[in-house]
Amino acid sequence: MTQGTTAAALVSMRPQHWIKNVFVLAPLVFSLRLTDPDALLPALAAFALFCLASSAVYLTNDLADREADRMHPRKRNRPVASGELPPRIAGALAAVLAAGAMAAAWWYLGTGFAGILGGYLALNLVYSLGIKNVVILDVMLVASGFLLRAWGGAVAISVGMSNWLILCTGLIALFLGFVKRRQELAGLAAGETAQRPILAEYSVAFLD
Repeated sequence: MTQGTTAAALVSMRPQHWIKNVFVLAPLVFSLRLTDPDALLPALAAFALFCLASSAVYLTNDLADREADRMHPRKRNRPVASGELPPRIAGALAAVLAAGAMAAAWWYLGTGFAGILGGYLALNLVYSLGIKNVVILDVMLVASGFLLRAWGGAVAISVGMSNWLILCTGLIALFLGFVKRRQELAGLAAGETAQRPILAEYSVAFLD
């Protein structure tokens, strides 16, 4: 890849959004094992692997949405939509990231964690291929991704995931998901192009 293509690929990987993967570290924090190297290293590895997997998801979403993104005032500047990152390179990079994350997960953290990471990738693929256009279920699938992050973090350090952690993680994720939908609707009210079909199924009053 050229220097420009490499830079475009890094932008499409969305490293600024890796902060969402801190949910992987929640079991480490709440099990009070932050200073335990036997738990800290696997937890950090799990965090890193979810970062790779989430970047594969972002690339896949950009590929699936590139035509719609070209009609959006901001998203049309994304590397895939703008043509800065060729679709074949974006697809190949997504496959490499997903396969690499799965292989490393199986080798270092075991089949349990690898299964959860695989479930996360599969869930997001289903989302990209159509569930994102099903009202309420779209946000529920996004929220499920956060639950899988927390569950993966628990499996990585061999601790149980309490009902309290499941409830809090799920509710926070649902709240963030519906807040995002509300922000998108507010953008439409300000004159933004309606390029996300699912927004037609929501209203500000309903989300409030």
